Amino acid sequence: MGVFIAVVASRKLIFRIGGVGFLLELADVVEVVDQITEDLDPSRSIIGQGIVSALEFRQTWIPAIDPTLKLDIFSAIKLKDKVAVVLHSSEGNWALLVDQVEDLSAAENFQPCEVPFLLKVAAMGFYSQIKLLQNEPMIVFEPERYYGSAAALV
Repeated sequence: MGVFIAVVASRKLIFRIGGVGFLLELADVVEVVDQITEDLDPSRSIIGQGIVSALEFRQTWIPAIDPTLKLDIFSAIKLKDKVAVVLHSSEGNWALLVDQVEDLSAAENFQPCEVPFLLKVAAMGFYSQIKLLQNEPMIVFEPERYYGSAAALV
């Protein structure tokens, strides 16, 4: 079991929203669901909290968050065509809606990168780290900034 945890902890999930690359700790991921059309209920949205729909996942409705609302990124992908990355938090599972999931990559493939001042100002607390993957900047996705009790504090 200890070896499995070490492997998971050293891997990152790479996804895109509006052409922007993001990376996420694999340890935060429950499952990636790429066919969500039939499992969405947009009438269960709470736009003020970034919840654009509810997603039926394993016979339970979970909140579906669209990070484009907070990041001010345009995505041409319709809600029903998004990919759901199901994450776990202290308050239960929730779905992060992304344009596409690209790959898994080892942590050592990413180089640290200082966030430029203007990006720090523009990010308004929705991310604090950028890493480079083959010279492409990737935003480190911090789930607690988007959903749960910690998100209310941001």
